[in-house]
Amino acid sequence: MQAWRPFKRLLGRRILEAPDAVRTERLEALVMSGLDHQRCTAMRRLTPLPRALFLLHNFYGVEIGAMAEEVGADRDTIDACLADARTIVRAHVCYTEPVPGMGAAAIELEARLQQDYRRSLAVAFTESGYPGEMIWSNPAADIPTDQEAAAAFIVSQLTATLRNAVLRSRRAGVATVDQWRFVRPWRRCRRRRLLRVNDALRCAGWQPFDEWLADRLIPDHRYPHGYAEYRRRRRPLPEERPLTEAEQNGEEVADIVKIPEPLTRQSELTRHVWIFFHHYGRPTEEIARRLGISRASVKRRREQADYAIIGMDYPSLAFRIRFAIMVRRLGLGIWWDRIRSAFYG
Repeated sequence: MQAWRPFKRLLGRRILEAPDAVRTERLEALVMSGLDHQRCTAMRRLTPLPRALFLLHNFYGVEIGAMAEEVGADRDTIDACLADARTIVRAHVCYTEPVPGMGAAAIELEARLQQDYRRSLAVAFTESGYPGEMIWSNPAADIPTDQEAAAAFIVSQLTATLRNAVLRSRRAGVATVDQWRFVRPWRRCRRRRLLRVNDALRCAGWQPFDEWLADRLIPDHRYPHGYAEYRRRRRPLPEERPLTEAEQNGEEVADIVKIPEPLTRQSELTRHVWIFFHHYGRPTEEIARRLGISRASVKRRREQADYAIIGMDYPSLAFRIRFAIMVRRLGLGIWWDRIRSAFYG
């Protein structure tokens, strides 16, 4: 905090030296940004069920009746959850002590949905081909503990490199590791490994409770980021899945994978990379190990397949280098504009 005092002093001097109209506008912006920050922090402190319902109702326009119908509750229960959320947010914004908790109706509904959440994760992990069964805490703990246990189950089956990256980089838990877009050069390798961990979690069917509930309430939504996400799902390979009745009788039954027609004109290795990545949901390092090629080659062939599917020529190496430099310069420019606007408005 001591290092920020000169910056705050300079920012205050810039505001005071500005004309009256500009000074009023800047002071109002600072006050509103502070209030918005307080509200966002208060909403993050809500327990999972009230937070999800509060955000879906207030920011995504989901009606109370639709919520009640999808989760098998009555309107009064949903109303009680939303009332609890508003009370808790107000208490955090106004620094009220003690902060109230959830009511009996919200606690009962959260306990029932928590069991549904557990069953959904267990089914997703089984369908993704991960061996073993989830061991949940008994008696049931809170939902963040279940999220952590489910994420740790998947991480325990990853490579030692990725497990060590999680152990070195975790803060509150596997599900909340910080993955900054612009990081120090000596942390970028760790960030890339954490992104691979995150990809493995998503491909296995792992979701935070609020995203799982949002998928249940409003499928094909844009929660929580505001844009649609492309999600892959891990599928067991033919040698990993149980034998079918036909295979047990000695008949050879191969998995039928339908590939796009433009992909048939690519090399066999490129088709294998696309099938492993998109159809079976496998990470880059596993594809590289199975096909005996490097991770960079897997990435390049996957990009070539994607370009071929949309009918475009794969860009040259020089174009890719120029594009990477342009993106880096754009990111640094945005960063510098934010710093400059803080000083000069």
